[in-house]
Amino acid sequence: MKKIDIRWNKKGNIKVGAIWTYSQLYGSKSYVVPSLSDKPIKGTCGGHCAHCENCCYVKKSYRYDTVILGHARNTLAMRSDPIAACAELSAYITRARNKPDALRLHQSGEIESNEQLQGFCNLANDHKDKPFFVYTKAFDIVIPALLAGVVPNNLIVLISIWHEYGIAEFLKVAHLPNVKAFVYDDGTFDYAANGIEIQTYCKAYNEKGKLDHDITCDKCRKCFDNLACHKIIGCKAH
Repeated sequence: MKKIDIRWNKKGNIKVGAIWTYSQLYGSKSYVVPSLSDKPIKGTCGGHCAHCENCCYVKKSYRYDTVILGHARNTLAMRSDPIAACAELSAYITRARNKPDALRLHQSGEIESNEQLQGFCNLANDHKDKPFFVYTKAFDIVIPALLAGVVPNNLIVLISIWHEYGIAEFLKVAHLPNVKAFVYDDGTFDYAANGIEIQTYCKAYNEKGKLDHDITCDKCRKCFDNLACHKIIGCKAH
């Protein structure tokens, strides 16, 4: 198979602002992209997306073929050789004249293997002056790596919690400075009774679950700062 380029999105979007993002195919469905592969390309979230696939914010963007193409390209590159793919992402940052203030991994998609996580660790180690952050439900991959101390402190791992899902895993690693919780709050689950005290809320979505275009991640920074008061972040249902 010929080499497939892997790329950052340097333009950001209406939610993250000017932050650079990297994305793969979301969900568990397969997508036909003839220019990249003669076989359907399966999404990266696998069994992790049972709660959220149908309501994922990425879903709407897939009405554009160019979005699917970009995510599919990155997915194939990462599956082919994660270490080389992340080295390419690292070189892209090094070459950039205008470097990002922060970088979000998997604006769409999920970590699929230990080798992919190692590639992200290499990437963060290459650029220790930059915060990288990733939201994940791939607990079987990230929890052992976090406990083993192989994830650098500038790679912020946000454990995605959906009702009881993810609570036990977060509590195993909550003592680590580069771990946060991102908690889905639809008002139907008592998090406090289950050991999770939401300290602050993502301001991207209001009480009605509508996106506030004036509050972007590059302005908020709660998900990748070092403040103890932003350890457990709630997000209203949207």
